[in-house]
Amino acid sequence: MPSSVANIHSETGWDALAGELPVVVRVMSSPATLEELAEVVGEPDLVKVRRRLARLVREGVIVQRDDRYEAPARIIDSVRQEGLLTSFGLHLMPTITRLANDPSCGLALQLDLDLDEAEQERLCAGWEKELVDELNELSDRPAPAKRPYTLVVVGTSDVPPPGPPSERLIETLKRCARQRSGPDAKRAMLLSYEAHFGHREEAEALVRKAAARLEGRGPGSRYTLVYGFCANERGSGGAR
Repeated sequence: MPSSVANIHSETGWDALAGELPVVVRVMSSPATLEELAEVVGEPDLVKVRRRLARLVREGVIVQRDDRYEAPARIIDSVRQEGLLTSFGLHLMPTITRLANDPSCGLALQLDLDLDEAEQERLCAGWEKELVDELNELSDRPAPAKRPYTLVVVGTSDVPPPGPPSERLIETLKRCARQRSGPDAKRAMLLSYEAHFGHREEAEALVRKAAARLEGRGPGSRYTLVYGFCANERGSGGAR
């Protein structure tokens, strides 16, 4: 797979990407045939699947080479075109809710940090590129079988009070979404990353390592940051 970044910044490109995230993540894992992608989306009618894939190819989200479909680059960079509430509902709330309701389904880490306003903005502006690069590299490694996983990162200076971990996860996400829509948006972080992994334990270890890099800045009460990581239950995932 090429090491470049594919920029999908048009409104039609975003719509195609957002509507077919399971397909995009599957081809980012490895090239796939029409039949394999039909299984991913749960559609037995190959004519309908081919039509859906043609839209993705037309927008440059995926490419077709002979009888296989693949990603145009290791990373797809896109700008959200729908409203914040739509993105919030599609990509963040389901994962946070699942982790809150069933902590055993994955990893949920909440860090209360002592960061001033400038440090908060820097954290949000240059969030964890090292972690994303490491997860991309792990996702690219061959494995006998891979599953789609989701990483969400939520940060806000509107820190909720102490409480049960599950309730605090939900409240943090709500406060972050409100802050993201207000004048202090630069101090709020909402991120969703999805990819296929063959080794869940190694991916979780990378997330824990990223959290550990910040633990030296706490405990504090000026900023809270959530790392959530679990298997994607929407069929076959999303897009990194």
